[in-house]
Amino acid sequence: MNKFTKLLFFCFTVLLVTSCTDKENTGTVTVKFNHVVGGSIPGPMPLMLNQLSYYNAAENFYQVNEVKYFISKMRLIGYEDNHFPIKQDKGIHYVDLIYPNTTTWELKEIPAGSYKAVQFVFGLDEEDNISNSFPNPPECNFFWPEHLGGGYHYMQINGKWEITPGTLKNFNFHTGIGQLYHGNVTSIDSIFAYIHNYFVVTLPINFEVEKNQNSNLVLEMDINEWFQNPYVYDHNVYGTSIMQNQEAQQIIRENGRTVFRIYN
Repeated sequence: MNKFTKLLFFCFTVLLVTSCTDKENTGTVTVKFNHVVGGSIPGPMPLMLNQLSYYNAAENFYQVNEVKYFISKMRLIGYEDNHFPIKQDKGIHYVDLIYPNTTTWELKEIPAGSYKAVQFVFGLDEEDNISNSFPNPPECNFFWPEHLGGGYHYMQINGKWEITPGTLKNFNFHTGIGQLYHGNVTSIDSIFAYIHNYFVVTLPINFEVEKNQNSNLVLEMDINEWFQNPYVYDHNVYGTSIMQNQEAQQIIRENGRTVFRIYN
């Protein structure tokens, strides 16, 4: 064995041992996505679909029929501000209450150690929000129309609210790329710019990942927080559809920063 071969063998051995050691010193994290509705006494109630049961800050009496959304670029933050980006599934997870298997996400090969926060993008940023990048359902059905900016929805909350006693009206609380229009006309031809309405969420939490063990995290969405704090969102003002209403999209973006809680 010549010197070059010996050196090559040594480097391969070191790489192999290091790789094995890194993988051996890992655990898993199971993220459970939970959904509640705040504003009740003594505290938030579990979300029940298809039930006219909830009031928001605008005193809209409403029900929720569907909840669907993307989170992306998830990362765990350690106590030395070291960030561990989730590579699994390209760091993107789709939640859809119609499909119970989407309400958990098992993250594998997470380095063992102590963490102080979880961070993610709500929706998809410019790098991830590419049309036709999800070829299979249900994600492929979550597309955002090309003439409105393309890519995918960030979220759909579909339901109904009571406009007068006993009379319900549908609402499609959909977020994604917004548009700016010339004048007061919301026609496709009058679009002059697009607005990316995704936002970053950072949630402090103390938790441990132990070697060869599973850690559990619950990521909880409070539906009522979409409709308040800092802005009151009124279905009677914004109506049934907001995909072409950047004012409504901006309110949702600002309110979304207090929507999530995390615990273990």
